[in-house]
Amino acid sequence: MSEGSSGIAGPIPPDPTMVYKRPASARGRLNDSSFKLDLLPGPLAPDPTLYPKCYTDRPANPSPRVRANARDILERGQRGSVGILLQFEGIPFYSNSQPKKKVKNHEKENVRRLREIQKKCKEKELENNLLGPQPVKALWKSNKYENVESKVKMQLQEQAATINAESQKFLRAHSRCGSVTLPNQSCSPRPSRPTSAVPDQDFKVLGSSINFIAHNAKNAKKAQIRRSRSLQSLNEVLGQKKQEQNEYDIKQKGHVPQYLIDLKEKMRKEKEEQQKMAPDPSCPPGHTMMPEAKRQETLRNIKQSQDQLLKELLSLPVRADTLSIQNRRTELEKKLSEIEEALKIFSRSKVFIKTDS
Repeated sequence: MSEGSSGIAGPIPPDPTMVYKRPASARGRLNDSSFKLDLLPGPLAPDPTLYPKCYTDRPANPSPRVRANARDILERGQRGSVGILLQFEGIPFYSNSQPKKKVKNHEKENVRRLREIQKKCKEKELENNLLGPQPVKALWKSNKYENVESKVKMQLQEQAATINAESQKFLRAHSRCGSVTLPNQSCSPRPSRPTSAVPDQDFKVLGSSINFIAHNAKNAKKAQIRRSRSLQSLNEVLGQKKQEQNEYDIKQKGHVPQYLIDLKEKMRKEKEEQQKMAPDPSCPPGHTMMPEAKRQETLRNIKQSQDQLLKELLSLPVRADTLSIQNRRTELEKKLSEIEEALKIFSRSKVFIKTDS
């Protein structure tokens, strides 16, 4: 660049690359714009270095970027599945927090339901009252069994008759005196009678149909009375006891009963024990009788001592020249004499010992 004064006279032309943008004050003052220029209004453009907001890089009227087939592309996208996916109108992008659930008033709900039920019941009662009582349809019943009596009823009548007959005699004077034995009835069924090969004339077979009424009536006449297990077992036990007693009376005539034999043996043992425990009349006063086992044991010990002393006496020399041998011989003879006296005492059947006073 050359230094010195410029030779251009007049205002500085604007930059051709920059597009001038009219200020807001020039576009209209009715919009209450606070943007004001420091220069006087006029046709001259402001300096771009001082007022850069008045200029822009974009052209004033840019050419449209939409092609001729843009509408077709838009309609095609709206018709397909992509258009459905791109419909964001009314869809929130951020999920809000879940709203609080309202507390349900169960008491109020129960009252409402009860009133509804009461209302329905009242309506139903009114309908029934208006319609009146309706006849009940009778159940179908076959005409075959009109004249047939119930077996249960017959059994109950028979049982009531037997019970009344027994209850009239219950607790009457002399009604239960003596030994009353019930008849022996076994649990096993009675042997059936041999049936004849010729069938009865009442039981008729007409093709495939059978007269079941006549057959059941005939079986009802031959039916046995069933008794309870307790009565049957009681009758069996009583009959068995009676039979055993009869057999015992026949076989054991003139014999002593077993309980008397046992009682006699018991009395004998008690008498023996009393005799053993009783004091001996031959026992002197202040003495007690030695037990038999102790007497026998003492007798054996005395005999063993006697044998030892005899062996020792026989082992001494024949010539008793020294004084010690003489003293030993006399001592052994004295002990043997004492042992002989003890043998005489403990050889008796009874030995009495003096008690310490």
